[in-house]
Amino acid sequence: MLEHVFINICILISFLYFAGIVLRNPQQSPIPMNVLIGSFSGVLGLALMYFAIPLDHHSIVDLRHVAIVTTAVYVGWIPALLSASIITVGRMIMFGVTQESIVAAIGMLVIGIICSILSFLPYHRLVKIQIMNLSGLMIIFISLQINLGFLNALKIIPYHTITSILVAFIIYFIAEQIKRSNEQYHQLEQNATKDFLTSLNNVRQFDVSYNQALKHARERHEKLSLLLIDIDHFKNVNDTFGHQAGDEVLKGLGKVLTHHSRSFDIVSRNGGEEFSILLIDCPHSHGMVIAERLREAVERHSFMITEEQSIHITISVGVSTFPDTVSPAGEEIFEQADKALYLAKRTGRNKVCDFNMVQAIHY
Repeated sequence: MLEHVFINICILISFLYFAGIVLRNPQQSPIPMNVLIGSFSGVLGLALMYFAIPLDHHSIVDLRHVAIVTTAVYVGWIPALLSASIITVGRMIMFGVTQESIVAAIGMLVIGIICSILSFLPYHRLVKIQIMNLSGLMIIFISLQINLGFLNALKIIPYHTITSILVAFIIYFIAEQIKRSNEQYHQLEQNATKDFLTSLNNVRQFDVSYNQALKHARERHEKLSLLLIDIDHFKNVNDTFGHQAGDEVLKGLGKVLTHHSRSFDIVSRNGGEEFSILLIDCPHSHGMVIAERLREAVERHSFMITEEQSIHITISVGVSTFPDTVSPAGEEIFEQADKALYLAKRTGRNKVCDFNMVQAIHY
């Protein structure tokens, strides 16, 4: 018996590990996550049923309901119901349509429904697992009474209960470890792409987004405008009010730029007081309008540096557009925007410049 319990635990851990990998990057799956995990859990239930634990020559127990319980607690009620449905159909396919299989199938459906309802309880996950586990065991006991009679069911259910409770504890600790691992993975992934202060894209992610956006603009024959933005006299803010106030200004500016940009534009903090915005499918004339609108919005905005004190800042903006102001290759779009930003800073600040103005001055 212990050998078969060990096999069941190994099956559960293997399936949990694979499910954890799938849930780590749900956006990469072409199949809706509820459908994928529900189907996966149903297959797990069938595997647990196939590798049932023998008590003697006439009695076996299986842990198929644990698959439904785990899915309901960690993923939700929809995949739990789907899992129960797959186990129900699979039970009759594997062992034929008999009175016993119909009773067992109905029992699995009832367990799925109960676990789906209990998944909304605001309890700790370990408590929810064991509540669902015991509820499932009650339904299994009723099914066994119908199929085997009260005395025979009474012989099986103590072993079933002890095994299920112990396995549920093991599954909880394994699932929690996988969940923590996924959360840490997402945190590391976010730290690698997001600026810690403003939660905007950092310079590394900007480079990735910039190259992708330029590639798509070439392939789709679209316009791509780039705004490089720098806070005017930001050093004075830090020197006068302190670096904490400077951080509040940076966070506030990130919110202003995001609010006044389109939802599909890409706003980044490139470092220090420099920000950038990639304006997708945006011609140069419209990019200049957006840049001026942003400049005015920042100039009007009151940036809170303490609960009682606010200050005003201004920004300078350099604008460049592919292919309107650059060669068809488009490699110099960043260089042009940077030169335009330098011109805006050099000629008075709090203004918007583009490469045409740079060329005019040099001319």
